[in-house]
Amino acid sequence: MNTDTPHGDDPDPARAALAALAAAHRSLSAVIDRELRAACGLSLAEADLLAALTRSPDGRQRMADIADHVSVSKSGATQITGRLVAAGLAARESSATDRRLVYAAITTAGRDLLDKATPVLAAIAREHIASRLPAADLGQLTQALRTIAGTSPPRPASAQDRPHLPNQG
Repeated sequence: MNTDTPHGDDPDPARAALAALAAAHRSLSAVIDRELRAACGLSLAEADLLAALTRSPDGRQRMADIADHVSVSKSGATQITGRLVAAGLAARESSATDRRLVYAAITTAGRDLLDKATPVLAAIAREHIASRLPAADLGQLTQALRTIAGTSPPRPASAQDRPHLPNQG
């Protein structure tokens, strides 16, 4: 499938949506990575990993869980964590109950740097998303992306979306 043309060249609406989503992802990822590096010295992958750590109640997670949250391999998560540990933004911790388990934990410096990234991300959201869409479309986009990501329940199909079933009477 060609995901380089987001302009509706594909007559299949689902494939056209996938192509447009892939193009938007590439474009926004590049902008986010460039801006985060310039402002904070963090790559997008490093910021994602730190953000994943902050979402856990104790600020730490197993490498396998981190890999799932940031969509990288376990070795990729280990490499990113290594860079963060070397920079003092994260720490490796052993499990008290299972010596085979290693956790990554965010440090105070990591939280501080992630806080510094927040206004950078807000500016990117305003400039590259909100400024290009009317508010109503922005809300619909947000809901659609949450549904696709599985982070919100799908909306019920409207009557026109449902197949007509004959009476079973």
